[in-house]
Amino acid sequence: MKLVVPTLVLLASPLLGQGLPLPDVLARLEQGSHALKASNSRVETARLNQKASYGNFLPVVKLEGSLTHMDRDIEMNLDGIRSGMIQLQTYNMMQFQASSIQKDIAAQTPIGSDAATQAAITNAVKAKYQTVVAQGLEAQLPHFVTTLKPQDDWSLDLVAYQPVFHGGKILAAERIASAKHRAAGAEFEKQRTDLRRDVFRLYIQGALLRQSIALRANAISSIQRHRDQAHRGLEQGMVDRASLLRAEMALAEARTALSDDSAKLRAVGLTLGQMSGGDPIIPTDTLSRPPELAGGPEEFERDMNRDNALLKALAAQHDIATKAISVRNADLVPQVGLFGKYSFNEETARSSSQPIWMVGVKAEFTLFKGGNDWYGRAAAISTRREVEALKAEAQSSLSAQIRRQHLTLQQSRTRWDNLSAQILLAQENHRVTEARFTQGQATGLEVVDAWLLMQKANLERLSAVADGWMSLNEILWANGHTRDLETHWTRVSSAAGAP
Repeated sequence: MKLVVPTLVLLASPLLGQGLPLPDVLARLEQGSHALKASNSRVETARLNQKASYGNFLPVVKLEGSLTHMDRDIEMNLDGIRSGMIQLQTYNMMQFQASSIQKDIAAQTPIGSDAATQAAITNAVKAKYQTVVAQGLEAQLPHFVTTLKPQDDWSLDLVAYQPVFHGGKILAAERIASAKHRAAGAEFEKQRTDLRRDVFRLYIQGALLRQSIALRANAISSIQRHRDQAHRGLEQGMVDRASLLRAEMALAEARTALSDDSAKLRAVGLTLGQMSGGDPIIPTDTLSRPPELAGGPEEFERDMNRDNALLKALAAQHDIATKAISVRNADLVPQVGLFGKYSFNEETARSSSQPIWMVGVKAEFTLFKGGNDWYGRAAAISTRREVEALKAEAQSSLSAQIRRQHLTLQQSRTRWDNLSAQILLAQENHRVTEARFTQGQATGLEVVDAWLLMQKANLERLSAVADGWMSLNEILWANGHTRDLETHWTRVSSAAGAP
């Protein structure tokens, strides 16, 4: 069974995906990546939290209300004092009216009555006067009973608190919120640079696979043609069976390599589509030559310290850790604030001896908290040291990566230059072998071997180009300038397309 794989049909297959140049793929990533949308939402959340932190400088005003039903009225009963006052006043008034009492006793006592009769009349007259005086006082003096809270009571209070001094905790909280906003922005930028690096890496892989597929498809066409010639030669007795089997094996290996590259290209297309939030994408740009860098690694290291998103995120985390120490320091000093209260239920407030409104200064100082404040402060200091160590490690790692990838880029350029001579030699060898084949001085298998040697040289040169772009990708990711990839890519593509 013959298998011919036309290159254009293979590359235009809808199973692979939509063909896009690199700038369009990166633009689609910016617009459609779900990961970037989630990271952008985190930035917005941090921004709103920072705005919310400004409210800590302003007074807190609350409206507090309640509706209560109790088993009875809450009363204050001082009738015992009232009774004592009435008794005392009654005694005093009896003393004032002593002469009138004596006259009434004398008028009511018969002449010659015995002592018992005189005593009974005296007691009766005094009791009459006492009753009259006490009744008069009872009518004039109200009961000493007041209701503090009725059985069904309600309250509605307006309460306000204005912080004056909290040991710098409020300011530190605002600075932490601001640092978290910067950290979220740095994390977003890091997410974007990571995605651009990964997308560019996949695009280079896809471009390499696409060009490899084209080379392998052409190789299959040539190998199959010479395999058919070997088959006819075997039928005519001009070649042995081993030559035919060798041609069949070369064809099978070429088909397997083509199938593997096609599957890898489909996987790359699916991944590119998933990362950009859309359909599969197939690179359409061509790998022509490795990029060139004019400056040395020191220039990229300077940019790294200033622009790398990871270092920016760690710097923001360092600010957060520093302000967290300030928050812990605030636990060791008093907190002072102004407060005020106004009760709308004036009747209940008056009856319960409470003010209708009041203002004042409030101070609070925690004397002992089980060591929580001291250990918390020590933990915050330890966190800052950890972030400092992580930042130093990241700087060292990124610096080493820039130098390492710069060497790899230079080496890929050297390989690309050196492989040019090898390709010319392979092309000349293939041309000579083809000429010998047409004159009957070479076999079809020799032509196949020459073709495969030329294909190998082309694939190695393509690999050198891809390695150079991969190294540039890592360098620009490390120094925080992944957007410069498009500039380098466009410059090289324009130079390759120039006449």
